Amino acid sequence: MRHVVDISDPSAVAEARRLARALADECGLSVERTEAMAIVVTEMATNLLRHARGGQLLLQRQPGTRSRVCIAAIDAGPGIADIGLALSDGFSTGSSAGGGLGAMRRLADSFEIRSTPGQGTVAVCGFGPAPVLAGVEIGAFLMNYPGDRACGDAVFARDVAGRVDLLAVDGLGHGPRAEVAAAEAVAGIEPLRGEDPARLLSELSARLAGSRGSVAALAQIEAADGRLRLAGIGNIAALLVRADGQVRRLISREGRLGGAVRLPPVESAEMGRGDVLILHSDGLSTLRSHAELPPLAGMSSAMIAAHLMRDRNKGRDDCCVLVARLASEDAE
Repeated sequence: MRHVVDISDPSAVAEARRLARALADECGLSVERTEAMAIVVTEMATNLLRHARGGQLLLQRQPGTRSRVCIAAIDAGPGIADIGLALSDGFSTGSSAGGGLGAMRRLADSFEIRSTPGQGTVAVCGFGPAPVLAGVEIGAFLMNYPGDRACGDAVFARDVAGRVDLLAVDGLGHGPRAEVAAAEAVAGIEPLRGEDPARLLSELSARLAGSRGSVAALAQIEAADGRLRLAGIGNIAALLVRADGQVRRLISREGRLGGAVRLPPVESAEMGRGDVLILHSDGLSTLRSHAELPPLAGMSSAMIAAHLMRDRNKGRDDCCVLVARLASEDAE
């Protein structure tokens, strides 16, 4: 469940509010929380229109939960010089997206904002339970090919007896047929169980034989042991960003789910607090170094995903970003 709204004229504000209510209802939020989310989305859209010369709202149910929704407002506008001042209730100027930030922070279950003068702002509001599965904090956003309603990318997360499985999928091509292909991959993985991500992907590929096909990466994280295992088929990128800034790219096997593929290699790594796993489709520009990433310290997984979607989305394909990190002890 996800919506992307381009905020370029006043009619988009009402559309964003309508979609927010519909998404909240689909996720089972209470009437009170639904209206709070509608107010926050209205504030976010209005700020984008008035102060950032437009931008985009991303409304996304988070993977691994039925009732966690994150809304990201992303723009490349003038930015906010003093976020502390802007967070004061009622603060607003014509040159920064300040109006309503204090109210947004108060109404949402979680609130984050990052802004750089001259480069723009990313704000993320969350509604519903914290997105933590078995000690792993998860955040994701998806965007469709420009002009399409369908999205050929998909993400999936689950807790299997204390181990977290994360799947990022890109259906071949874009549009409705690619969306079906990605959905088939997610539906196909749900009944499969096992501790070897390569064999799980191999089984999934066999189930999808004769289908349009997709590419995917499957990560398994055991937070209690600080262990990560990953296998991939096709060009879903996987990066492990260490707390000290080192970036390790995890290798996938060429091919596609549903086709003839050899068993992919399994990449194994230790994963500690402060380390971040990023899975993304080729709709996002390749991340080659820590310098191409936003400052990750203090950012939630959802904020990292939103930042990357703003800064690295090529804008000519479907795009998904799935981010995971070990949750802080306070969040567990």
